[in-house]
Amino acid sequence: MPNVRLKFDAAVVGAGPAGLTAARVLAEHGHEVLILDRRREVGVPVQCGGLIPSPDELRDMFPRARTMWRLADVPKQFVLNKTSHIRLRSPSGQAYDFPFSTNIVDRERFDKHLAQSAVRAGAELRMRSWVRSRTHQNELDVLTEKGRVTVSASVVIGADGPVSIISQSLGNRYSSPARDLSLSLQHHMRNVDVDSRVVEMLFGGHVAPGGYAWIIPRSHKEANVGFGLRPSLAPKGTSLRRYLKHMVHTNPATQSRLGAGVVVDSTSAIIPVGGPAKATVGSNCLLVGDAAGHVMATNGGGIPTALTGGYLAGRVASEYLMGRTHPRTYERAWKYEFGPELETARIALRLANLVMASDKFTEWGMRLLGSQFIEPVIRCRLPMPSVASRMTVSILGSML
Repeated sequence: MPNVRLKFDAAVVGAGPAGLTAARVLAEHGHEVLILDRRREVGVPVQCGGLIPSPDELRDMFPRARTMWRLADVPKQFVLNKTSHIRLRSPSGQAYDFPFSTNIVDRERFDKHLAQSAVRAGAELRMRSWVRSRTHQNELDVLTEKGRVTVSASVVIGADGPVSIISQSLGNRYSSPARDLSLSLQHHMRNVDVDSRVVEMLFGGHVAPGGYAWIIPRSHKEANVGFGLRPSLAPKGTSLRRYLKHMVHTNPATQSRLGAGVVVDSTSAIIPVGGPAKATVGSNCLLVGDAAGHVMATNGGGIPTALTGGYLAGRVASEYLMGRTHPRTYERAWKYEFGPELETARIALRLANLVMASDKFTEWGMRLLGSQFIEPVIRCRLPMPSVASRMTVSILGSML
């Protein structure tokens, strides 16, 4: 089959929340938009726990973000459950609760809704399309089931995940993949016995080295159960399934509630936790979502920032196509709306690594400070100086 050539105003690589939002905005402004995704079906597999902070929590976490709370206010028909608290469990199993409201979302159905919105606005969606490279002239080499296609676009938006071809075309590389990427594994389980109002986060080297495990309730009898760990802090040859099996069947804090559960499906994912990419904009290219490193490093959450970044990228790309602005405007926009919080989360994660590399120090910190030890970190904040000082004195005292 001869190489087919296609031309669009904008090409969006990746049909996740960020890419689909950008595509919808561009199409609503009258531009010809092509969305390319390598999967067979939008929203499958689900590579996310489905937890999105409530609009009120997002206003508190990201006070400069003018649109995030609205974009992340998921329509009710896609919300499986609402929770009111987060329960932290120390390595010994001690529980510490604090208020934090979230919506637990059916990601498959929500992503399909975003795709339908983009297509209704006029975007063209092509699945089973692998983007192999991007030239500086914004030509995409695409492999499809019917052969190779060359896509030419005036602007390209990279929404192709943490191992992004488009990001690499801008010169981005992970300086230390073992440090900057987290590996996760999750079961969707039924026939469990969990508190439907509480999201549970478990810490400890036996649970998730350099990360945490989670129980995200879809209902009283159904939950997303998983964990994320940092390869740089895990023993060599670590089996991800071994950690999840331990959590479900032998961990004293969880086995009675999860052990009789039935696994509906499992999924794994790579989560970028090293902070935003060095370059999120090129001369006619923008990065969004995981491809841009727009993930809250301390909790792994990225849906609100993906939706917001996608919206901002779509607006800036539209203005650029009409000759009214430069793509650099996008970088200034996202850095204003949620950049400081992502940077704080990156720093907080590095500080937390110093303490949480040791179960002993993690236990002491949580016993001394309760939820104050981790709650600010989850909210993309640094602990108060007085809190950090008390923790440091306690740890140093134990070492003398």
